[in-house]
Amino acid sequence: MTELTMKHMDEITLTGYSTFVSLPTMENVDEVSKQKSAHFVILAQSGKFGALMAGSRDKIGYAVGTTRNESLSYFAGANTTTAAEDTEQLVLPANDYVVLTAQGAPSRKLFDQLIRQFFGEILPNHPELEYKDTYVIEALLNGNPMEAVVELAVPVKVK
Repeated sequence: MTELTMKHMDEITLTGYSTFVSLPTMENVDEVSKQKSAHFVILAQSGKFGALMAGSRDKIGYAVGTTRNESLSYFAGANTTTAAEDTEQLVLPANDYVVLTAQGAPSRKLFDQLIRQFFGEILPNHPELEYKDTYVIEALLNGNPMEAVVELAVPVKVK
C-alpha cells in the first residue's frame, strides 16, 4: 500500500556522482530503469557510494533525476561530510513536495512504481497540484536496496 502525503522539505546539499540516461518515455521506461540501476552498481562496486554513506548525516541514499534537454541527469549521492575529489554537489531547494512511500521489494522496482503512480494517477487526478520543476528525489531510507523502504519526493505547487 502506497502512502501519499504533502510535506515541506528544507534545502539540502547532496554530494555524489551524476550520469546521463535516456529521457524516460512509456516505451523505454524499463531500459531507463536498468541504466539507473547500473549507475548505482558501479558506484557501489567501486566503493565510492560506501564512502559517501560512511559520512552520511542522515543515513539516507539519494538519487535525483533532472530533465536536461533530451536526456535525464541521474545523480546518486548522500547528505554527507565526506569530500572526494571527483564528486559534485547538488543543492535541492526548500519546497513543498508530494511524498510517496513504499516498502518490501527491491528499491528500483519501488521507485519505478511510485513514479508511474505519481505521473500516471496522482498528477492527472489532482488539478490543484502543479509539477513546477523538472526533478524527482528518490530516497532509500533503510540502506537495503533489495528489501527496501523508499520515499519519492516530487516538488509541487498547490494552485
